[in-house]
Amino acid sequence: MSAAAGDVFPYPAGPGGTVPPQYGRLLAEDPVSRVRLADGGELYLVTRDSDVRTVLTDPVFSRYAAAVLPGEGFGRGQGTGIVDLDPPQHTVLRSPVVSAFGPGRVARWRPRIEAIAGELLSGLGDEPGPVDLVSSYTAPFAGRVVVELLGFEGARWQRVTGDVETLLMSGGAESPEAAACRDRLGDAFTTLLKERDREPGDDVATVLLGHDDPEAGGGALTEAQRVTLLHGLVISGYIGIRDLLARHLYGVLTTPGFRDRLVAQPELVPGAVVELLRFYPSSNDGLLRLATRDVELSGRTVPAGSPVLPLVSAACRDPRLVERPDQLLVDRARTPTLAFGAGPHQCPAADLATVQLATGIGRLLAAYPGARLAVPAEDVEHTSRLLPLGVTELPVLLRAPA
Repeated sequence: MSAAAGDVFPYPAGPGGTVPPQYGRLLAEDPVSRVRLADGGELYLVTRDSDVRTVLTDPVFSRYAAAVLPGEGFGRGQGTGIVDLDPPQHTVLRSPVVSAFGPGRVARWRPRIEAIAGELLSGLGDEPGPVDLVSSYTAPFAGRVVVELLGFEGARWQRVTGDVETLLMSGGAESPEAAACRDRLGDAFTTLLKERDREPGDDVATVLLGHDDPEAGGGALTEAQRVTLLHGLVISGYIGIRDLLARHLYGVLTTPGFRDRLVAQPELVPGAVVELLRFYPSSNDGLLRLATRDVELSGRTVPAGSPVLPLVSAACRDPRLVERPDQLLVDRARTPTLAFGAGPHQCPAADLATVQLATGIGRLLAAYPGARLAVPAEDVEHTSRLLPLGVTELPVLLRAPA
């Protein structure tokens, strides 16, 4: 079977930035579907949880072989970053990153993460009108946390993340501005590594140099590899958390009863974050893999040499795993989902991300329990400008009407 005639992937997002409606039909009727792309290419979409886990974890599905395929989008035409490699080359780069974001470091960083959220929120309370939570809260919160965790002084967040955003907006096009941003970032990361080589700290740069947890392999990395890793971590830690937190706050403030339950029962926040990650994932698609031999998924043979796209966001809606998957439930029992992926490319900073999201939501609701959208929910613009899913602005009235 294949997707409906005339459909071209990727599909538009559903209402309120939710997953495309086509995913429900694929899950029910066509879980391994061959689809057309706008550039004329074809690939297999895999939607069910068990099949997506297989694609993410079975080495027969090569990430590198897909990364070097011609074309753009879905991770094609790359082959240079950590997300483009297969083990064992991937393991060499991943091991020190896993160590850098281990549970002990996240626990030590939790007070600082909470303090950053509190500092940002304390500056918003006097605003008489709507506040854009993206520019005033989720962006500086994500930026300050990732920049400090890497090892920079917190005041550097605007310069570092601003250069990253300019490069992403350039789409890889060469321009004097993009070249200047690339040079500044390279200089900043190189200088940071030299500083931490002289004076190690409790930060990612120190781990990548091999000074903390030498067994993780950071000492064996080249300077170019360390710079590449730092660059990628800024992108995921800033853009990723900025957009995820904004989308999750949108869900909290637009789902009937969700905000009030979290205000009344703040102990529900960590579980609610798991549910929000399931319902509002960071992406509606994933990174392409290539089947290196014939593989059977849900009764269908995927031939060797076929590009395969594991749809994590669809798997998070699999009714075989989750009851009432299209409902956002504040007190849903925690269900193991693929929000952070699985296998070699599972997000190494998942613990940090969940702490940031829970802190960002919990501290905002504690400070402003009457926070509400300042515009109708349908007027909030969901965008795929930088990463697949985010919101351009989230205008909110922080205090309940007198």
